[in-house]
Amino acid sequence: MPIKSNMVVSNQSGVHKDLESGIEKYLVNPFRKPYRPFSKGIFHKANQVINNLNLPIILDSGCGTGESSHILSKKNTDIIIVGIDKSEKRLDKFIERDNFYHKDNLILMRADVIDIWRMIKQSKWTIKKHYILYPNPWPKKNQLKRRWHGHPIFPEMIGLCDQIELRTNWQIYAEEFKQALEIITQKKTSLDSIKVKYFMSPFEKKYSNSRQKLYRVVSSD
Repeated sequence: MPIKSNMVVSNQSGVHKDLESGIEKYLVNPFRKPYRPFSKGIFHKANQVINNLNLPIILDSGCGTGESSHILSKKNTDIIIVGIDKSEKRLDKFIERDNFYHKDNLILMRADVIDIWRMIKQSKWTIKKHYILYPNPWPKKNQLKRRWHGHPIFPEMIGLCDQIELRTNWQIYAEEFKQALEIITQKKTSLDSIKVKYFMSPFEKKYSNSRQKLYRVVSSD
């Protein structure tokens, strides 16, 4: 039997009223939290591989079990796929002890993306595309700052590359992400519902099997 998933339930009925003012504040006051030493060590390992291979990169942030990153690595053999997730359990298939995995063109890190994104930008990696696949929606109205587009790190994340693709099963999350992108980039961004034939992640499969609508936001380059 396929694993089913419940629809996102929220006390929020549309785009959050504080989204735009929050983004404008973050643009004026950039995120300055110090890096964690733990994150620095993991990033150093990844940076050595990146420098040695000297290939363009696709980021898979919040990669969960790493399956989406693995799929991307098989489809893009001439590109380095970097998957990042902070969960202690989800990456167990690939990572056993040292919170880092590298094989062929696939790198996986068990780390906080908030630190890693800023170190990537500082190190000037050549990012071809950035996937954010089915992030935790944090659907309560008072949880806006926990969503990526409501977090102070969002402008830094947008600055990593021009091509960004978000997928989510919550329409409001997609609408907010689209609006936030357009505020920062001053470019039109596409939002559409999608039907997926070849699943990129276990979450995508689970939501699709539950007959939930899936949404995709893609930035213009």
